[in-house]
Amino acid sequence: MTGNATMSGGWRKSLTAILKLHNGKRIDGEKASDDTRRKRGQVLMLGFRQLRELGCKLKDVRQFKGRHMRILVDHWVAEGLSASVIQNRISIFRSFCGWIGKPGMILPSVHYVTDPKRVTRSSIASRDHSWSAQGVDPVQVMDQVRQIEPWVAMALILQWALGLRVRESLMFRPWLADLGQLVDVTRGTKGGRQRTIKMTESRQRAVLDEAKAFVSGKDASIAPVALTLKQAKNRFYTVLRQAGITKQRGMTAHGLRHEFANAYFEAMAGYASPVRGGPKPVDKAVERHARLEVAESLGHSRESITTHYLGR
Repeated sequence: MTGNATMSGGWRKSLTAILKLHNGKRIDGEKASDDTRRKRGQVLMLGFRQLRELGCKLKDVRQFKGRHMRILVDHWVAEGLSASVIQNRISIFRSFCGWIGKPGMILPSVHYVTDPKRVTRSSIASRDHSWSAQGVDPVQVMDQVRQIEPWVAMALILQWALGLRVRESLMFRPWLADLGQLVDVTRGTKGGRQRTIKMTESRQRAVLDEAKAFVSGKDASIAPVALTLKQAKNRFYTVLRQAGITKQRGMTAHGLRHEFANAYFEAMAGYASPVRGGPKPVDKAVERHARLEVAESLGHSRESITTHYLGR
């Protein structure tokens, strides 16, 4: 498609062509998930439609400039959108600018607002989001889930014991993941980032052995082979609602990652995390090492991400 042909088709046609060419891949070149593709498409379509409503009549989305990003952010702030939503939308437009040959055009979020707090989300946990902190026994709840759908319960148990994300637990192949004292997490990871998890508790070995006995073969994953990943995720969250695992009760699947992170930190540091009332660290090197171990086990590389789970 030539530039003139795209121009004559209008902004919507030009955006559709760019999405078709680039939206199927992540930054690392791997295939993007259905959720990622859908969200990027929705945010970009909405953004360019809002620009037209705000008086910016772009004939082709390749005409997008830095001032257009500023106009959109001002509009989103005026709408009262949360910092995390605005930040996420800016990130999607940053990827878009890379697609159209304008990498680096989108500045850090704080450059588009007078009050940095409007686009800065705090990652410091002020309270413990784990299930046990809500007075809930994870094992008891998982037993209830097992009565509804055994494979959903198995996925939850893996999230609790190994800190897996939902997608990772559904795609988890326990036989291939078992490396003795380490667990390999490859399939379904965020950004395609492989990691290994150290098993520090006997319950983790017991859970991994349970998962191996649960699946039908050495190449089998936790979610039923008859379901697509999208179908498995839909069924997973449906079962959670049936079992009363809801935000209203202070319970989410992500809360099991908090459960894992705090238990793992205590195993590494020898004392409870700040969010669980732990003491001020005597040895900062020990604290930093424990936090880095937690970050790596969760699939992150930055120590700062642990404040979301452990507090400061």
